[in-house]
Amino acid sequence: MFESPEKTDPVTRIMHLIAGIALVAMMLVVVGDIVLRAVFNIPIQGAYDVVGIALLVMTMFGIAPVVARRGEIVIDLADSFLPEAALRVLAVVSALTGVFLFAFFGWAMFAPAMDAWRWGERSLELGLPKWPLWLIAFTGLVGIFWAYLLQVRQSLRKAPAAPDEEGGL
Repeated sequence: MFESPEKTDPVTRIMHLIAGIALVAMMLVVVGDIVLRAVFNIPIQGAYDVVGIALLVMTMFGIAPVVARRGEIVIDLADSFLPEAALRVLAVVSALTGVFLFAFFGWAMFAPAMDAWRWGERSLELGLPKWPLWLIAFTGLVGIFWAYLLQVRQSLRKAPAAPDEEGGL
């Protein structure tokens, strides 16, 4: 089995921690809002905005650790009969495809981010400016690119291990 970059790479570990904190915050706000609304008829002011921001953070910071440890869904049809060199090439092509896909996402995100900055778009309940949320999303993209670079580096060193049934559905 290959060594997981998530265990040694501080960038993806920090991103994983941030995503986990965002998930816990989101769950606490949702549960707290439901309990306070049901028991005391007092909803948490701004719960909608907090959950939306936490969801953004969890998603954008949670993708990089998955990519870094090669946790994506893998179909291993060719792994049993292709030579290791071909598997390495396929792994590099796969990682570069991910880079191009997320680069496209970043390009598509640029115009709405600039609009939020120019026109001062604000959140629904708390009235928070939305442009910092775009900065969070772009920061997450940088982490995703870093994780794909780790994948390329690892694939050039040796072919990725075939997926096993331990984590299968």
